[in-house]
Amino acid sequence: YDNATDSFTDQHHIQFSFKQVYNRTDKYGFQRTIRKYEANQYDDPEGYHYSITERGNQRSIQINPHWEMEKRLIRVKLSSKTGASIYAKRKIEVEPVFGNLKANLAFKRLSVRGLEKAKNELGIILMAGNLKKMMKIILSSRQQSQKSSWKNLVNKFFQLLFYSEVSFVPATFLP
Repeated sequence: YDNATDSFTDQHHIQFSFKQVYNRTDKYGFQRTIRKYEANQYDDPEGYHYSITERGNQRSIQINPHWEMEKRLIRVKLSSKTGASIYAKRKIEVEPVFGNLKANLAFKRLSVRGLEKAKNELGIILMAGNLKKMMKIILSSRQQSQKSSWKNLVNKFFQLLFYSEVSFVPATFLP
């Protein structure tokens, strides 16, 4: 971005000049202010090729200044020492859980809409992941000591389920 000329230049050295400002309203009624930039027209074939779309229209880019400012602020926070340490913990603590849900439980996206319904569905998925972990713990302890009976195994399972904070039950499921 060149502040003096209020234009952008892409990797092919095509310059996008400011064209207009307009407001866009989404389906929820939220209004965004957008700045539109269009590619300058070029006489040479190289520049002309990169300045148009496949349909022959001038290429354009839309910039939301508020969104760009928010992204800059987040980049600054993430690049700080505190932000970097928090982000490093996230990679260790949180990401493997979601990777496991996606890869092993085939959970790619929510099938419901609305905050409450999404919380419930996510709670069920997380509970399934936690039950899988608990069964793995129980089965490994069973293999270590073959003397424990099935009844003791079931008791251990329910103790882990109800007395630990590993399981998640959404508040809407409680009486």
